[in-house]
Amino acid sequence: MPLPELLAPAGSMEAVRAAVQNGADAVYLGFGAFNARRGAKNFSADEMREALAYCRVRGVKTHATVNTLASDREVPTLLADVRLLLEAGVDALIVQDLGAARHIRARFPEAVLHASTQLTVHSLEGARAAKSLGFSRVVLSRELPLEEIRNITAHAGVETEVFVHGALCMCYSGQCGLSAVIGRRSGNRGLCAQPCRLPYGGKNNYPMSLKDLCLLPRLRALCEAGVSSLKIEGRMKRPEYVAIVTGIYAAVLREGRPPTAEEMDTLAKVFSRDGFTQGYLDGKPGPAMFGTRPAVPESGLKPLYDAASRTFAEGQERGRMPVDFAFAAREHAPVELTASDGTHAVRAVGEPAQRAQKRETTAADIEAALRKTGGTPFVARSIRADLDGGLRIAAKQVNDLRRQALAALENERKMAPPVQEAAACDAITTRDTGFVGYTVQVRTMAQLTDAMAKLPVHAFYVPADELARHAARAAQWMEAGCTLIPVLPRIIWDSEQDGVMRQLAQCRELGCRAALCGNIGQIALVQQLGLAAYGDFGLNAFNAATLQTLRELGVRRQTLSYELRLPQMRDMAKPIETELIVCGRLPLMLTENCMMAGKRGGCKRDGRGVCADGAYYLTDRRGARFPVFREEHCRNSLYNSQPLYLEPKEYTGLGIAYARLLFTDESPAQVSRIARAVCNGRQPDFGAPPTRGLYRRGVE
Repeated sequence: MPLPELLAPAGSMEAVRAAVQNGADAVYLGFGAFNARRGAKNFSADEMREALAYCRVRGVKTHATVNTLASDREVPTLLADVRLLLEAGVDALIVQDLGAARHIRARFPEAVLHASTQLTVHSLEGARAAKSLGFSRVVLSRELPLEEIRNITAHAGVETEVFVHGALCMCYSGQCGLSAVIGRRSGNRGLCAQPCRLPYGGKNNYPMSLKDLCLLPRLRALCEAGVSSLKIEGRMKRPEYVAIVTGIYAAVLREGRPPTAEEMDTLAKVFSRDGFTQGYLDGKPGPAMFGTRPAVPESGLKPLYDAASRTFAEGQERGRMPVDFAFAAREHAPVELTASDGTHAVRAVGEPAQRAQKRETTAADIEAALRKTGGTPFVARSIRADLDGGLRIAAKQVNDLRRQALAALENERKMAPPVQEAAACDAITTRDTGFVGYTVQVRTMAQLTDAMAKLPVHAFYVPADELARHAARAAQWMEAGCTLIPVLPRIIWDSEQDGVMRQLAQCRELGCRAALCGNIGQIALVQQLGLAAYGDFGLNAFNAATLQTLRELGVRRQTLSYELRLPQMRDMAKPIETELIVCGRLPLMLTENCMMAGKRGGCKRDGRGVCADGAYYLTDRRGARFPVFREEHCRNSLYNSQPLYLEPKEYTGLGIAYARLLFTDESPAQVSRIARAVCNGRQPDFGAPPTRGLYRRGVE
């Protein structure tokens, strides 16, 4: 069974050396404005070229993060960054934005693309969809248990990569709007401020701060599951951290053994939050997964850091690239040494050997000299010495030839392959429908009163499980001429898929003709039932190329990202019908773990389930109250503390076909009152000042 790649983080050239010299098979690095750690130091163009060449010489793969959303106007800059990375020899690009992936494939058809964890790939159909879009690897959501990982890996037809160590976000990656909405620092744009690490409802209450992940004791299980890459988080960590964590994981992985107590203790010392967790891999989220970072005196870590820094000091080499030597010495002919790494071969030539006056040089002498590769990236794999008898070859001459050959081989390995560049993407044609009307989304059928059915609403979005549970009520609405569209959960594990498909089939029997999809893995499932696929905000449609990609996947209507500014929407080509959330609380987080119970444990409050009676509220340090709801399969969704409201004049001229009113914790009477006001062109009374969200101010 081949071992998976060990993929280490690198936020600086020092961290690159730390990862490589401690056993990483690959490193991932950030460059430019389109990586999810824009707040890190990252690399300049020259530093990136140096880092990629350093890794290429040593046989270490390099993956560059191009994993944020890009606007239409930013595409030329993004492609320029990609060109630089490819010309410098990067092995793969980690991409979130479907539009960015489309542009990269069109311009650089030979580029290798990996689907970022920001794409929220968590199912077999999601991985297959990514494959159809040109991704050769998917970085799976951190929340998946081992059985789900094993199933996707076995059947998707693409490589899978999983995180094995480091920080855990509370929210599914790619589905978090908390930092963006409350502070304009978007996680989807690489500037997350981590408000989830703050206390809510009291200074010692951290309902969204998880312990760090440590799957070191589970590496064998992941190897047996067929995972291609094991990923260590930490591009913003210091190089000593990278050295220590990479070195321990490399040793345990290569030696095929359990970790020692000393290794686990070392990992906890260099960084942890009240210890580590394996909860998601075991399918056991809960209070044991929560933790915060205690204060650790830097002085206590100095011996560890000092030892780690010596492993990657300038000039330090572990000798990891195998080289084959062929030495030839013939009487009256120049001495020759050929060095080959299996792909490149170089030759060094020296002065002719002399007749031996005393002791002749043997093949063993030559081999002993050629094995002295210390201080270089190379290690002798095989040595063939072909000598005429009776010759004397000075050791200095052999050493000089070895140094010349290895220097030449290193220069050959530094050279990046040529980049094939094609024309840009075809122009995208706008499908101009003009403004059609309103849609309404509710959480419960109870929010759809009889008065709502009389409003000029194009369609009502209702959770699929609600429609299936209240089939008789839904049938009455359909008979009254109302259009009901089931909303799929944004997360559907493969083990949950059959149940959701049964609900969806019931909705189809009721007369539903479309479904709202929040993930690329759901589009094909909806189409299999003969329903039209509409795309929700979870697909992060941030540019025209993403809309075109979704159109080609079969999406008929797409909700635009609420991180876009209104002028960006206006200028965007729209090849399919588009929709915009214009009223209601914006969704901010979707979690596998429970924000309601948090570290306190147990979904209980006053002897009852916290999630039994609708919304639960998290209160921040300023007193803002954020509603939290239990979703199907006991996931949580967090919504903004303030309701959103845009006036019709702000969106009816943008080329948006539909404007959505999104209702969450409102009572049926409030839903009816607010919807009636909006449909009649009046600003509703929300009981508190509304916000315009990010539509005017945008994100950083």
